[in-house]
Amino acid sequence: MSNSGDLLLTEIFYLLFPGIAILIAVVLVTYFYIQRIRRVLIRYKIQKLEEVENERKRIANDLHDFVASKLIKIKGELNDSLQNAKDPVVYKHISQGIFDLNKFHSDLRYLVEYIYPKELLSGNIHESILKLTEEMSNANTQIILDIEFENQLPKEKMHQLFRLLQEKITNILVHIKPPKVFIGLFEDVEDHQVMLSMSYQIKNKSFTIDSMFKNNSGRGLPIINERLKVLKAKTQNEFKDGFYKETIIFPLK
Repeated sequence: MSNSGDLLLTEIFYLLFPGIAILIAVVLVTYFYIQRIRRVLIRYKIQKLEEVENERKRIANDLHDFVASKLIKIKGELNDSLQNAKDPVVYKHISQGIFDLNKFHSDLRYLVEYIYPKELLSGNIHESILKLTEEMSNANTQIILDIEFENQLPKEKMHQLFRLLQEKITNILVHIKPPKVFIGLFEDVEDHQVMLSMSYQIKNKSFTIDSMFKNNSGRGLPIINERLKVLKAKTQNEFKDGFYKETIIFPLK
């Protein structure tokens, strides 16, 4: 009886084994295929975001080289006209025109630096982020930066980090308006990770972390999420004693 039972189990095993083997093979092939598609999609996202950065660089360079040079030429011609103007009314209008043109030229330089900072162009992560935090501080909010970073990030990661921080600060200034924003950028050498933290006070006592994400219905959040995926980042959020803190961690390489 025992032999017949063992024989039955053996026959069942041989009947089921091919199907199980095929099923396992299909699952493994599907898994590796999905992983391959995922890597292709990530590379595609990186490529598209790099194309955006290259376009930003081109626009900034064109504004700097072409438009700025034209403004300098026009200002020179207006200054020549100012020297020859004898009519007080004409003199006043030309002077006002030069003043407005100088202001526009100054705004244009700021715009060029915002689109693509020269520090980012040279690959200087320290100066890029320091300049960003200085320029985005305003009369209502002071941005305080603490940075400890020895290694140089790969170009694509440096671009994503800069734009991510730029978008995050913009959202904070628009939606929260805290008196101070504390930003830390640190390198964990042992774990080969980068840690970016943002902390600020929130006076609204009914504030919750969930409410912050629900209120962000613009384009900013999807763009931030795309950059987080490219960086392979994980986030940690904490709201304690009236302070909200967000920490973003991603691999150094």
